[in-house]
Amino acid sequence: MNRKEKRKHGVKQKTPTYNLSKDQIEAIKQKAVTEASEQAFILLLGIPLIVMRDEFGFGKKRLERFIDRAVDQYDSFDKGYITLDDLTNTIFEETGVKVVQN
Repeated sequence: MNRKEKRKHGVKQKTPTYNLSKDQIEAIKQKAVTEASEQAFILLLGIPLIVMRDEFGFGKKRLERFIDRAVDQYDSFDKGYITLDDLTNTIFEETGVKVVQN
């Protein structure tokens, strides 16, 4: 079957195949994880910022201070200095508020 007949009968061309090394695949995966983590952090930071602004009247200075402290805490978590259990236990011990995961 020639090319014209293939197009007429709807025969699809092969999808190109690419060869990647394990290192290249891992780099692609790591980049995707990093981008997803950064987007998730922005989302999870943005929700409290909107609530603090809308419900409690926080202005620019207090929101910026909150962002700085939140980024510092995230950095400590990312470096392994603190764990999620450390955070939730401290909040509970100091305030009586229990943070639970669903």
